[in-house]
Amino acid sequence: MKNTLLICFLSGLVSLSGCATKVPAFGGLVMADGESRIEIAELWEEGKEESIEGEKQIRYGRKLVEKGRSDLRTGEQLIAAGNVEVQTNRQAYQALHQTATGIDSGQGALERVKKLKEIASDWEEGEERIADGNNLIQRGNEKIEEGETQISEGQKLIESGRDKMQDAEKRYQTK
Repeated sequence: MKNTLLICFLSGLVSLSGCATKVPAFGGLVMADGESRIEIAELWEEGKEESIEGEKQIRYGRKLVEKGRSDLRTGEQLIAAGNVEVQTNRQAYQALHQTATGIDSGQGALERVKKLKEIASDWEEGEERIADGNNLIQRGNEKIEEGETQISEGQKLIESGRDKMQDAEKRYQTK
């Protein structure tokens, strides 16, 4: 009888302790699974958006690099044209200066001064072209540098986005 009483007592205790621990309901399991899948979907979407943004940055960076290269070419052309103009007018000035001893009237002197002013003006225009060309080259180099930075950052975004998408896919497959 003692054994029977002990068995009844233990069975009652086991049945009471079994009721104390809650087994998750089916709805709770589905809800938890659904929330987990939502997190996976959000992670995948975040990765996709990062990849798209990275592609945009790369396109923008490539445009900047191309504009910068165009500025470099234009600047080099301006410098070349300016150098030719400076050299031509320097030679014209030297030639006119050497013949300055042959002036025998005020009118001749005025014509020579007028010609010297034209030469000086053209010479200055050449120097301005050289300065403009140097400025354009500097801006072109800055655009190229900024474009390369944009390309690099875009590539990093694409890699990060791709990693997030792959992570989300792995999580989905292990569920």
